[in-house]
Amino acid sequence: MFPSPRGILPRRNLILCMLVSLSCSSLHTAVSAFSSCSSNKCLQRSSCSPRSIATICSTKSSDDDGSDSTPPTTFTASQITIDPIIPAASKQTDSATKVNSATLQFNNRLNRMTKSFDAKTAPKVEALLLEAVKNYTRSEEGGQTRNKHIITPNTVSYTNAITAWARCTRKDSAKRAQALLDQMHSLYKEKGWVHVKPNKISYNSVITAWARSRERGSALQAEQLLRNMYDFYNKEGGGEELKPDSRSWNAVINAVARSRDKNCAHRAKFLLDEMGRLYDEGAGDLLPDALTFGAIINAYANSFEEGSSDKASQLLLHMESLAGLGFEKAKPTTFVYNACMNAFAKDPLISSKNVTDGGDGTSSRAAQAEQLLISMEKRYEEEKDHRVMPDCISYSTVINAYANSKTPQSGVHADAILRRMTNRYLLGDTKCRPNAFAFTAAIKAHSAAINAIAEDELTSQTTVQSKQQMEASAGRCEDLLQQLCLLYQNHGSDRSLKPTSVTFEITTKALAQVEDGEGLERVK
Repeated sequence: MFPSPRGILPRRNLILCMLVSLSCSSLHTAVSAFSSCSSNKCLQRSSCSPRSIATICSTKSSDDDGSDSTPPTTFTASQITIDPIIPAASKQTDSATKVNSATLQFNNRLNRMTKSFDAKTAPKVEALLLEAVKNYTRSEEGGQTRNKHIITPNTVSYTNAITAWARCTRKDSAKRAQALLDQMHSLYKEKGWVHVKPNKISYNSVITAWARSRERGSALQAEQLLRNMYDFYNKEGGGEELKPDSRSWNAVINAVARSRDKNCAHRAKFLLDEMGRLYDEGAGDLLPDALTFGAIINAYANSFEEGSSDKASQLLLHMESLAGLGFEKAKPTTFVYNACMNAFAKDPLISSKNVTDGGDGTSSRAAQAEQLLISMEKRYEEEKDHRVMPDCISYSTVINAYANSKTPQSGVHADAILRRMTNRYLLGDTKCRPNAFAFTAAIKAHSAAINAIAEDELTSQTTVQSKQQMEASAGRCEDLLQQLCLLYQNHGSDRSLKPTSVTFEITTKALAQVEDGEGLERVK
């Protein structure tokens, strides 16, 4: 489970005192971030064996009666299988494995060229490769391939060209990389050029190209390429140089999770489960890393589905379980925590009046996001591990979560988080400097509080206390806007501190709701 809350550190710097003059009531105790997952067997780390990664990767939640409560998805896919491998005699002869000096120099030249991330280098690298292939074909027809001055294009040559396309900024880069891989297969099968036989590095480079592509359907192409990779591995009788590795899987899962395609989070989770199944069957090198988990969690956040935060938090719990078993690469990072907090902030259930904690109507989703932040602060204070160090995004996301919760206490909680954020910055943590997004989120929280109070009073007579609360929140909106404007002016017009049109719009709307004409004039 995650650590318990820790006290807020005191101030010692008054240079930016305007930032810490936040008016708020005492911070309510946050609920446990993952109480719904407390029955998960993966939390019992002592009972998990290092081989149980497939079970750990599975995040199906169950009700008390044992029935599966996970909503069905429309995504279906066949399982990836590895046929039993019978070691076969290699088709590659000793002469084919030898590389002459001309080929080595040629490959080194291509490799140096692939370091560039631009739109011009890749076409040049491919042109050099195809010219070498053309010359080698002529030499082969003339029986001069054994000439040590003849460049023999090989797997390394093609992989360099594919890598160049993977790093190219052109729109058709992934298609060009795929075309070169197809050409390698064609030369290997039809001409018997064993020296251009694709290996996992070749495939991984093409997968990377599809993962970086912004074209529609690129994630599906990367996924299909992984399956093709297994087909080729099985057909060729195995071999470590052909076997898909963790890089292959992680690249594909990241491509799917970041695609923003419909059901991309469910598809990415399916692949993660497949990866775990293969590991459980003996593929000991197939281990997901923190970036892969984070990409799936982020996909759940961007899905805007009800209950998506539960699935995201379950994945985070499994990462904690894996880290406890010694899988260091699966240890949650700041990016992962931020993605999970974002899932809570964007979950449609965050503003549901049926999902609240405590007597003040605080949203449980927002409170769970804050609990995650507290856990980050605790871990960083205890371990001094910069990989879990809270940053500006961490605090801003929790503030945004309280803004999205739309309760009468939204502004109070947002102010409390902004104060903690400011305290860390004043104590020397430059990554926690409040920016325009943090201030705008806090203003949004106070505006949401005004709306929530107004809605509550629709069914009853407006009280003096409610009116005062609404006026106080509107005043806080104006104060926060003024502070942000002053910070922007005093920090050399730093763009990260520049108020946006949204910042002004939310503030003016809040002032208009309480009929504060003088405040509206000041904002204008």
